[in-house]
Amino acid sequence: MSKKNIKENEEKAVEEVNQQPEVEEEKSYDVLIEDARKDLYKQYSTSRKVSNILMLVIVVAICGIMFMIISNNQVLKIVGYALGGALVVGMIVYYILNRKRFPNKVKDYVALVSNKVNERAFNDPAFSDLKFNNEEKLAMDDLVGDGVYAEATGINSRNVVHGKFHDRTFLYGEAALVRPQTRKQQVPPLFVGKYISVTNDLKFDGRIVLNFKNPKEPLDLPNAVNDLVALEEKEDFVAYGAEGVEYQKIINHQVIAQLRKLEIKGHLLNVNVVFWSGHTAAYLSYDDAIMSVPFDKALDKEGFEQSFADLLNCFNAIVEK
Repeated sequence: MSKKNIKENEEKAVEEVNQQPEVEEEKSYDVLIEDARKDLYKQYSTSRKVSNILMLVIVVAICGIMFMIISNNQVLKIVGYALGGALVVGMIVYYILNRKRFPNKVKDYVALVSNKVNERAFNDPAFSDLKFNNEEKLAMDDLVGDGVYAEATGINSRNVVHGKFHDRTFLYGEAALVRPQTRKQQVPPLFVGKYISVTNDLKFDGRIVLNFKNPKEPLDLPNAVNDLVALEEKEDFVAYGAEGVEYQKIINHQVIAQLRKLEIKGHLLNVNVVFWSGHTAAYLSYDDAIMSVPFDKALDKEGFEQSFADLLNCFNAIVEK
């Protein structure tokens, strides 16, 4: 092959490489959520504008129809009744066609947020057999039965996940435990945050509750521990158990050391962990920035990343390897 042909082939190969389409970089979870949020919020704003315009048109139409009906002109009365009937039918048809359109879009958006956040939160190789369920709910009896919170009258939950962490079966979900309300004021929930339930091999009677709190602003503290005593109490930590129990001999000191890595500041408001024979549950309380689905504001990526680190630290602490 001549040098000329070799040069032509090289130039052709370079040209083909340059002409290859660029592979689009996969978007991160926060970008995908933000794109979906902007689209939904735009649709919501448009829907509000359309509704306001229609309301104005309906008010004007009703005024016109009423004027026709109360007039002395028989023809105008007939036209008024006819337009009134048409308006009522039109409003009913509009309601039927649109009543589920936006709620369904919101439901799809919430499912997208949950799925994308879960893909990021549970991407550590220690997690396996993951099953995400946007329809399943946590049972209030299970949470109340943990012996951390009492007097709950209801539960709101979402984003339930089943799986394994280092071969330990776990249940995860986001929940709010509602307390009795009064007519005079809105009573804040007992707990709002992330819930983890996992199996353990501990063998002892009763339960042990560990509370890690912010001493300056304690929130979501356990209120079902009246049957227990404070075995150890510090400014930012309380261990509850039956009187005389040496909880440090039951719970490995490394568990508490790992839980100490959960800094109770910023979005993380409080952490309660309860140990039973065969069962451990953790309650991580967060503020609205983490627990609310982003709608009018963008997702707080820094806050969510910290919550993912908290979640992994908590799993590493309470799950026996």
